[in-house]
Amino acid sequence: MKKLLAILLALLITGLPAVLAEEETAEYRDRLYAFRYPASWSCSQANNGDVVLVSPDGNAAVLTFAIINETIILTGSAETDAPLIDSIISGYDGANLVLSGEYDPIESNGLHGFRAYGTWSTGNLDSVMIILTGNRHIVGFTLAGTAAIAMEQELLDSLELLGDEPSAGSAGFLRWDAPSFSVEYPESYRALDSGTGVGFISPDDPNVMVLVRAYDLEIEYSDALAPSLASGSLPQSTHVEPNPEMTMIGGRQAAVIRGAVAGSPMEYYMIGSGKTALGLLFMGTDSVALAEHIIQSAEIK
Repeated sequence: MKKLLAILLALLITGLPAVLAEEETAEYRDRLYAFRYPASWSCSQANNGDVVLVSPDGNAAVLTFAIINETIILTGSAETDAPLIDSIISGYDGANLVLSGEYDPIESNGLHGFRAYGTWSTGNLDSVMIILTGNRHIVGFTLAGTAAIAMEQELLDSLELLGDEPSAGSAGFLRWDAPSFSVEYPESYRALDSGTGVGFISPDDPNVMVLVRAYDLEIEYSDALAPSLASGSLPQSTHVEPNPEMTMIGGRQAAVIRGAVAGSPMEYYMIGSGKTALGLLFMGTDSVALAEHIIQSAEIK
């Protein structure tokens, strides 16, 4: 942004990374990725799932996330990637980070992405947003403040991507194994896992998809609860009136809400077991046709 030159100069300082390299480090690790950071920095999790690191003096911070991603892929080709990078930057709507639109393509450990420049509104801090894709992942780091920007190379060098590959399912399907459930999906569909839920998206039409999300319950799941759970968890973005009814599908009782999104059929099912409820949203004619098979394949752990 306005302080692009200052950011670039900060990135060129060679002394700070050397100091960081000598500092005692801690490791963040979850089921999707791991990285190392200075042990003196605090580590917590934001409401949206981002990992948040804050410097001891509170004047710098790192926000980071990782998701399984087979839909957004940067190739390392400036010509090929430019439209997608421009779309990501122009569509960014973070509450605190204001991007200038300026960016540099980057590559790290075989991952391709970009470094975008901006300002963190709280404290008017110089900031950098890094997005990397590859190995079925998309990883983001937002570095706010000089001390955070100086950590870039250490963070990227220590980055480790995790997550299991899907296993074989029925003919034409793969099995997705999540911590609280597993389910089959068409092998041609591309997975996008945010940690709270997973989407399986048709390669032919991004509006055709299956979304699956598990919900922790305070009481035991029952069929009597299913309609209210379905009404309460139906994504508002569908703009469908939640009028659930009970139905038998895939050999099990489920609550279902039917409607249409952008002129295409939509069905939302709620099933469950123990203290876990599982919502399955099918959007588009092709995905709705898969509902019985996918719901029959679902296992709640």
